[in-house]
Parts: sequence; C-alpha cells; structure tokens
Amino acid sequence: MRFKINAALLTQARESLSGRKNIYWIVGGAGSGKSTVCKALSERLDIPLYDMDAHMYGDYHGRFIEKIHPVNKAWANAENGLAWLLDMRWEAFHNFNQAALPEYVNLLVEDLKKINLDVGILIDGGIINPALIAEVISPRQIISLARPECSSAEIWSENEERSLMKDYVFQLPNPEEAWRNFLEFDTLITETIFREAQEKNITICARNESETVDNFSEHVARKLGIWHQAK
Repeated sequence: MRFKINAALLTQARESLSGRKNIYWIVGGAGSGKSTVCKALSERLDIPLYDMDAHMYGDYHGRFIEKIHPVNKAWANAENGLAWLLDMRWEAFHNFNQAALPEYVNLLVEDLKKINLDVGILIDGGIINPALIAEVISPRQIISLARPECSSAEIWSENEERSLMKDYVFQLPNPEEAWRNFLEFDTLITETIFREAQEKNITICARNESETVDNFSEHVARKLGIWHQAK
C-alpha cells in the first residue's frame, strides 16, 4: 500500500497562508502538553484556537472528496478506521500520515478563509510531520513540545481519559498485537516530530515535569514571539 503526497495542495496552501504571519502551530507527541498550552495561551492572549484533532476526527470526515482527499477518503471508508491503521507496518502508517496531511491543510485553508486576516489563529497539533507544515508557513510560526522523561506506555496510562484509548484498542481483533503496534507507532510519531523539527529549525520546548502550566505556556509564547500580546 502506497499513498501519494499531493504537493499541489501544499503549494496552494502556501500561496493562501504565506501572508498570514499570525498563524501559530503547536505540535508534539502525545502527552507533551499541546492542548493544555494551546488552551492557556488562547485564553491569555485572546487568540482563537483551532483544534486539528477535533476537525480531523470530526467535521472533516463529512468534507472529504474522493478527487481531492483520496487518502483520507480511504481511511474514512474503512469499516474500522483505527484497526485499518494499526494493521499497517510503520512505513505504511508513516506514509499515510504524510499523504493525509496536505489534504487536512486543504480543509484548514477553507476554514481560515472565513476568518479575518488580522485575526491570529493558534492551531493545536493534529499532525506528525512538521517538515511538511514548514513548507506552508514559516518554521518560526511552528513550535514543537517535548516531554522526554515519559515513555508512550506511561503517557497512555497516566490518567483515565488516556486509558480509555487502551480500552478502545482492546475491542479490536488481536488486541494485544494492536496495542503493541499502537505504542510502537506512538513512540515513532514522537521521534519523527522531534527529528523533523530539528531538521527544519523549528523551536523545540521541552516540558519539565515540575513546571507549572502558566510558566510553560509563557515559555512557549515567548519562543513564538507573541507573549507581548498577553493581557
């Protein structure tokens, strides 16, 4: 199985977004603090928040068009999308995510066209290939969060909300194997984000376990150059 990356969609997105210097995209592995930091900064800086995961697993599914979004259409049409992904080897899973990303960005651009150019946007995660995002907006508008002290197994068992994912995976055929694949993929996703961020000179902010949300959020905002907007 091989998915094609639609470079034309990235080009179109770059043409649409290159002039918007007030888009800030926060990426990182599971448990790195993306959503927590985004929510804190959205409130503190009065910047609208765009939750990529919510859109990818929500309204985007009803907007996928076979001709424009064939990769995601295949995922959406699978009997069980999670099982379909976890049945892949890492190489195929990684390729899927690379090819799916331009299609997500295509829909993101549609939504951002409805928002005044003067309005800043804070984008919460949703992607595992920041190198491709860096082809659309400046690397200076992207920041990668990291939590180096925790393994994927620890992160996905640290609270009840995350533990629900294991319950969901264990409803799939061959649950033990599916869970092993899930944790392997999750580890490799984090490694991929970190490696690509380094390659593209995207700032990486490591989360200290003893650091408060407010302090870490301020650190992230200063790295993005937007802390001066704080109320």
